[in-house]
Amino acid sequence: MTDALQPGRMLELPADLRMAIERALAEVPAQRWMRAAHDLSERYRGARPPNRQPLATGADQALGYAALIMPATYAQLRGALAATAARLAGWQPATLLDLGSGPGTALWAAGAQWPAIGAMRAYEREPALLSLGRALSRGSDLAAVREARWEQADLRAFEASARYDLVLLGHVLNELDSIDRQRVVEQAWAATAGVLLIVEPGTAAAFEVVRAARDALLAGGAHTIAPCAHDEPCPLRDDWCHFPQRLVRPEFQRRARAAPSQWEDSKFAYAAMARFAAPTPIWGRVIREPASNKAYAEATVSARGGVSRLRGLKRHRDAFRFVKGLEWGQALGEPPPEDVQ
Repeated sequence: MTDALQPGRMLELPADLRMAIERALAEVPAQRWMRAAHDLSERYRGARPPNRQPLATGADQALGYAALIMPATYAQLRGALAATAARLAGWQPATLLDLGSGPGTALWAAGAQWPAIGAMRAYEREPALLSLGRALSRGSDLAAVREARWEQADLRAFEASARYDLVLLGHVLNELDSIDRQRVVEQAWAATAGVLLIVEPGTAAAFEVVRAARDALLAGGAHTIAPCAHDEPCPLRDDWCHFPQRLVRPEFQRRARAAPSQWEDSKFAYAAMARFAAPTPIWGRVIREPASNKAYAEATVSARGGVSRLRGLKRHRDAFRFVKGLEWGQALGEPPPEDVQ
């Protein structure tokens, strides 16, 4: 049964994934993985050019990644997968290819979204992340994750030799230069029988990477599943969009971040592109957090006709409630009521 995830819903790591990470962290002194997480955080926030050195290259750094970054990445992937599944009612992928898998975050996220998924294949170039991913996967409750086939490979040399129902590029393209990005997207699409999902951090720079990949895929005949409501070029100019997934931070992540907050909004940009069109069209999607004041409620929507700013005046009670009740990331099947400006 699909684990439905709605916009705004708080997400927790699955218990089996949380325990698998805890077991891995327990194998070394806490000071080691916490120090690695701190160093990783400094590198993650710093300026890093394309085709940069890998973020995590050794066993301690891989553990630091699992403690610090993996929970937030899981939340981003789950948010994007849930939005994709919501547009494809009844679609059930049987095979998954995860390109640039890291410690296998996407395997767990896809398994949570589609527990009946079958064969999984993961490509990762860094031995430490690959080793950790294999170790973590053995603790999964899902056979597809436990039995996933792992291969060490540099995606810049990847060539599609088979097709998969679902292909994932999570936090990959932003790490490459423009030439390598183009090639990886081409090969990922060649390997896609159903849906190619691209997910990147929710930054303006990463959004441009996603937008360029979407443009290239549209030119190759792909259909947009999410987040856009159309197959036209992105209507945003000098602007960008991203979406939040609220995450309950596990205890080890709070320690790694040295942050007491129990939760965070992990933000992401994404494009779900397919060999087929979604069965039911949508009118638009909310791309900003709705706001309200004493006079009106307002929401920004990317719609089939372009970007719209919906406003419901407080004196028009139903319109005000409609706009105020919208969720960031929510898909709208129909245009708003007539009393919404």
